[in-house]
Amino acid sequence: MFYLAFTLGLMSSLHCVGMCGPIALALPVHHRSTFGKMLGILMYNAGRAITYSLLGVLFGFLGSALNFGGLQRGLSIGTGLFLLGTVAYSSHWLDQLSAPLPLQKGVQWIKKRLSSLLSRRSFPALFLLGTLNGLLPCGLVYMALISSVALGNPWEGGLFMALFGVGTIPAMSAVAFVKTFISTKFRNQARRLMPAFVAAVAILLILRGLEVTGWPMLGLEAREIPVCHGAVK
Repeated sequence: MFYLAFTLGLMSSLHCVGMCGPIALALPVHHRSTFGKMLGILMYNAGRAITYSLLGVLFGFLGSALNFGGLQRGLSIGTGLFLLGTVAYSSHWLDQLSAPLPLQKGVQWIKKRLSSLLSRRSFPALFLLGTLNGLLPCGLVYMALISSVALGNPWEGGLFMALFGVGTIPAMSAVAFVKTFISTKFRNQARRLMPAFVAAVAILLILRGLEVTGWPMLGLEAREIPVCHGAVK
């Protein structure tokens, strides 16, 4: 699962370029030296990755609570089936997701803070900009968070989201550093592959819920069936 988390982040970053690219392009780093520019971009992306990690821990705690109640296996299978169903229904469903109504006021507050931080040039402001950017609605982040819940462990959920976040850094950094690094045609082609990666995550979640052992990527170890040996007289 963790290998796939990084790969998902890597592929998702091409989607992020289209959704969050304007923020990356507007980062106030172009007045700095090459090193300062790279450091500022890294601070921004580190903030995003840390936000994703903390959200993964939070949702992992939710998964552990469900696991304690004996619901984790069903959640993993149900999540996998849900993701498969959404991929089958529409290849553009990720773009159609928005923040739930109760959270939309919070999203508007985040956007105002982002606008304010873009006018500041300090490294702490760039880091805070990234942390707030990580809270913006994103269908791919939702999908990754659902997967972190299904893992049923806060630390595994945090690691899953951390690797997802790290996977988004190369493309987002490249766009912020060199505006024409990734063409629109290439981004569109990569985005067409996203349903396949979502389906792959869904299948792995289903297999994990079914406790299919022997696949290291599922994070499950083979279990031995206990056998009672009684003395024969």
